[in-house]
Amino acid sequence: MKIQSMREFITLSELKNFNYASEKLFLSQPTLSRHIKELEEELGVTLFNRSTRRVELTEYGQYFLPFAKRIVSAEDEYTEGFARMRKASE
Repeated sequence: MKIQSMREFITLSELKNFNYASEKLFLSQPTLSRHIKELEEELGVTLFNRSTRRVELTEYGQYFLPFAKRIVSAEDEYTEGFARMRKASE
């Protein structure tokens, strides 16, 4: 599972719109849609109910969201820690 897909999932869950989320993520809307579909296939569940204008988290999406946030946060934390360690050793 790709961390970037989780970041995209989190952004889409917050903005509830593929167009807005793709703009914020600097992705095309079809690319974002594909990434979300791949994540859903990997997890074996539907994360979003989609309509023409809006998306809403399914029960599975609501369950997965806090896990995705923790995973992304952990990556951010160790990445920043490595950067501080490299800077301190210069």
